[in-house]
Amino acid sequence: MSAAKEPSTPLEIYKAIIDDLVERSSCSVSANLVELSGMLWKGDGPDEPEAKAAFEWVRSLTQDQRRLLAWLLRYERSSNFHDVLAQLEWWITCRDVALTFRHEPLPVNFAEGMHCDFVGRCTGWEWPKG
Repeated sequence: MSAAKEPSTPLEIYKAIIDDLVERSSCSVSANLVELSGMLWKGDGPDEPEAKAAFEWVRSLTQDQRRLLAWLLRYERSSNFHDVLAQLEWWITCRDVALTFRHEPLPVNFAEGMHCDFVGRCTGWEWPKG
């Protein structure tokens, strides 16, 4: 968590969780390896024929193509975080699941909802006051 002050309320925890996921969603070991080393993984990797073909394909790409593939991998990673948050919010809204901090529910619909707050924060949107 990158917050300077330790969160102490359900709202602060909620914001910290979303911001932490935003930060983590942009870090991709696979994307970095593709972009910087032209590899999908270190070492030999999985033994499946598809994995070996993918490894050779990535090695054959130009630097510009690897940069584009790395961007796609990062985008897909961020998209997965969004999808998990959307599903979690569905469970909270439709199935009475709860996220709590010190026995108080987190305000998962504080602004636009978990997955929309995530997307907003990814694009530089500021938290509303509250």
